[in-house]
Amino acid sequence: MTFTVAKFGGTSVADYASMLRCAEIIQSNSSIRLVVVSACAGVTNRLVAIADLQGRQIEKLLNEIYEIHFAIQKRLKNASQVQKSLEQLHHKLALHCQKTTEDQASWRDELLSFGERCSSLLFSSLLVEQGLCSSTLDARQLLKTNSDFGRAQPDEVTTKSHCLEQKQKLESGCVRVTQGFIGSDENNQTTTLGRGGSDYSAALLAAGFNATDLQIWTDVAGIYTTDPRICPSARAIAEMSFSEAAELATFGAKILHPSSLAPAIKNDIRVFIGNSQDALSGGTYISASPTSRPDVRAIALRRDQTLVTVHSLNMLHASGFLARLFEILARYNVSVDLVTTSEVSIALTLDEGGSAANGQALLPAAALEELEQFCRVEVETGLSLVAIIGNGIGRDAHISQLTFNTVNDYAVRLICQGASEHNLCFLVADNEGENVIRTLHDRILR
Repeated sequence: MTFTVAKFGGTSVADYASMLRCAEIIQSNSSIRLVVVSACAGVTNRLVAIADLQGRQIEKLLNEIYEIHFAIQKRLKNASQVQKSLEQLHHKLALHCQKTTEDQASWRDELLSFGERCSSLLFSSLLVEQGLCSSTLDARQLLKTNSDFGRAQPDEVTTKSHCLEQKQKLESGCVRVTQGFIGSDENNQTTTLGRGGSDYSAALLAAGFNATDLQIWTDVAGIYTTDPRICPSARAIAEMSFSEAAELATFGAKILHPSSLAPAIKNDIRVFIGNSQDALSGGTYISASPTSRPDVRAIALRRDQTLVTVHSLNMLHASGFLARLFEILARYNVSVDLVTTSEVSIALTLDEGGSAANGQALLPAAALEELEQFCRVEVETGLSLVAIIGNGIGRDAHISQLTFNTVNDYAVRLICQGASEHNLCFLVADNEGENVIRTLHDRILR
């Protein structure tokens, strides 16, 4: 039996008309049993701003959030029934904003959860209006995490147990609507998976319910050969492998959260990415066994990269230097991305998604101070990472030859290839990144 989890992003549930198009997608596919929604577009940004403000500025932002939600509520045929529940949520939100606490991290996660809690209520009500059996399901009862507020790590075993307890109800014919992005810890405190974590939530829940398919509906028709805003000749990709999609997500494809594919890969859940505003425009299927595996599938760009180079003659023919370096970085929760080495130096890039979550500096001053006790450290910013994504790249000399012949007019700061057969990566200056992408795309993927 096909069991599909459908996730709708913020632009897909931005207003009544957008939600109505999502409802049509659900009505056309009876296998969709669980729907995961993001907050309505613009709401999370305002909640984040509230966390950093006080006084009348907060009141203004609360009114703006109120207007977004009640503009949808007023369009519903059962508006009066929904109004009471929505007003209760907004009242709780206003009270929470007034609360003072020393535990700012948990307070912030509770605050941010209101966006999804409101959008799920509105969307479930709209499904009922359209003749579907539907109700909300609190994600905090399903998705269990640790207490690392702001970027909580899921407890997949406990999450699966909670999901399977609910599965029979989901198979009864009703569509349950739950929230992306949020979960709860062992003390039932609200946690969040970090910005962009709604896709991850959907994948975790799909795995928890033993789903066969996961649909991610956004505002573009699937994954493209490169960012179409940079390169007009970019085209949609009909299918790709899990490995290719994971590389693309990691190296800058904004349409996918880097962590979102892991549960799907582990559980062999087929993933579809489509445009909720034009469901018939096609999309991208991601699976373990696509029908084709081209040399080059896509080219990705990730801006604002930080390159750290450490130098020490003590590295020469010595052991333990790398262990000491990475022990310090791990202790300060610094997430390392690419690494290259020579006899007396190591160059590495820092992963902003991992290190800078919840406002932490990419390389904290204390970590830098410890490193400088035994090596010289250079930190460079203003760089972009270019990634060629495909298959068998390390085994095919013509790909690297064509790549570097094409970019021979640009200064390349770091080259990394070999750990994966699916990518070839290098750094260039930020102000040259888009030109490099266009040039490579026109030469390799034209």
